Amino acid sequence: MMQTFRNNMKIIFYVLIFFFVGWMAVTLTGLDDYLLQQSQEELQGMKYAGEVAGEKIDRSSYEMRVQNTVNMASSQRASGNLSAWEIDQIADQVWNELVNDIVLGQAYDRRSIDVYDSEVIEYIRGNPIQELRESPQLQTDGRFDFDKYLALLANPAAASLVLELEREARQKIPSLKLFLEVGSLSKLTDAEVERAFRSVQEKVSVVYVEFDPDSIIADSEVRVSDEEVAAYYEKHKDQYNRPETAQLEYILLPLTPGAQDSAATLDSLTAVAAMLAKGEQWDSLAARYSQDPLASSGGDLGWFARGDYTDEEMARLAFSQKPGETSPPTLTASGYQIVRTDSVRTNDGVRQVKARRILLKVVPGRKTLRNVRSRARNLRKLMSAQTATFTAVATDSGFVVSQTGEFTVGNQIPGLQVTRELLDFLYSAKENQLSYPINVIAQGSSTGDMVMLARVIARKKKGLIPLEEAGASIRRLLVLEAKKELARGRIEPLLAGYDDYDNLTAFAVDKGLPVDTSGMFSRASGLTGMGRNNEFIGTAFGLPIWLKSPLIETERLYYLLEPLEHKKADMSQLEENRKRLFDQLVSSRMQAFFSLFSSELMKSMDVKDFRNNTPRSDTADSQAAADQGQN
Repeated sequence: MMQTFRNNMKIIFYVLIFFFVGWMAVTLTGLDDYLLQQSQEELQGMKYAGEVAGEKIDRSSYEMRVQNTVNMASSQRASGNLSAWEIDQIADQVWNELVNDIVLGQAYDRRSIDVYDSEVIEYIRGNPIQELRESPQLQTDGRFDFDKYLALLANPAAASLVLELEREARQKIPSLKLFLEVGSLSKLTDAEVERAFRSVQEKVSVVYVEFDPDSIIADSEVRVSDEEVAAYYEKHKDQYNRPETAQLEYILLPLTPGAQDSAATLDSLTAVAAMLAKGEQWDSLAARYSQDPLASSGGDLGWFARGDYTDEEMARLAFSQKPGETSPPTLTASGYQIVRTDSVRTNDGVRQVKARRILLKVVPGRKTLRNVRSRARNLRKLMSAQTATFTAVATDSGFVVSQTGEFTVGNQIPGLQVTRELLDFLYSAKENQLSYPINVIAQGSSTGDMVMLARVIARKKKGLIPLEEAGASIRRLLVLEAKKELARGRIEPLLAGYDDYDNLTAFAVDKGLPVDTSGMFSRASGLTGMGRNNEFIGTAFGLPIWLKSPLIETERLYYLLEPLEHKKADMSQLEENRKRLFDQLVSSRMQAFFSLFSSELMKSMDVKDFRNNTPRSDTADSQAAADQGQN
């Protein structure tokens, strides 16, 4: 045994040297501290979602709240499914709510803001929630009945509802108190109310001459160095943050119902007609099967004359029947429908009928959808070939290629309605990536669902726009600023003898300058193209009519103007509008004060986000790929 140990000693010796050298490398390079730090961060992230001003947010509580919010959002959607992008947005929303709760909670404590039972009762009595306002049980003659609401609150059977209302009130009252406390710091004077009234009621019209430095100074006369561009970028970096954006090019394959789809719709409506023949109630069948917006009221079309509805075949059926008669299933412009004529009358010499209908629209069936998606997949294969391009294949196949322009991922997509399939594709799609067939609805289209194939033209990550990308716009901005400085030197010589002219129009005609005339405008409305709060507007209201202005400098341009008409505000109308205007101004100012207070309060808090500190796999990308593979 000892001999065996001696024989293996050399191997053991080399193994020990290997581990010793490895340990020394890790220690001397500081890698051991890094690994320890990474491990601690991961452990911290597994236990906590984050920390706000020293108060930790439990990860399990955060994830449970996210899941509950996702479940609620899913239950309110017909398909029951949310995209991966939408779930991420919900997670961020929950995170922000938790941070706000802690920040405001600490503000309540510092200001000793408490909630008393009497305040809760008063709040619940005075602020019925929207769901209760719209409840049929609390309506009288189609309007919310406050007495019924109070009776509901007093009913012991509604104890669980009252508890829920109390919980909501105790959450909202502290923030309302803080809002009133912070907003009350703003005092509104009578002079400010009068000034606001004048800003809306007082109006002027002017004649003016515009000097555009960009037209006066040639580009070749201005030089902006790379160093100036870089310096501007460094100084204004906060202005160059952007959300995640994308740009698509796409084609749409229409889903046109075929003969089989029409026959299937007719069979379905024939079955409904058979139920009617067996004595089932019309209104019940209409509510269950009709695809008419009026289905919930039994498809009641009301009284109508010929020409009142665009569906002429439906009207023909209604007018061709006697009261009480029902048509067989008939194809009309709206789809297959059964029409029942209830009454006939003549009103002011015009014959009218009162009728009901059960409507089933002819829509593409599964086979039609499979065929169109199969064609789209074949097109995608051609587009994926190395020698092919998206546009070339689409054009050769007879399709028009459209582009979305740049849009923020998650927001409205120009020309398209956002769907779950489309969001799922955008969630993980890279630049130049082709989509699989996606069901979409084109905005403004009357053809309904279509199948889309898309290519990501550009994809830009959220964050700071790099100098290389922002440089062109910065250079243009600096060029315009330089031109503006040079332009003044060109304009001022033109103004020699300006004071000798009777009016601005005479001066402009003599100098060959274009002159424009505005309509009436107020300080509040401003003038289109001029904005509201600038030197042009101030001068227009400050000068007497027929008096020429000196040269006016705004942010980008120079002007000369002359007031033509000045309509003073009728201050006699102020008194009858004073309270309403005062309340509007107070509310607006309080909101501005509270917004500023909240923003400053949030900036002062130390917020740490640990949500991404846990070991993660690329599950989102894997799921997105799996979803695409199913197509």
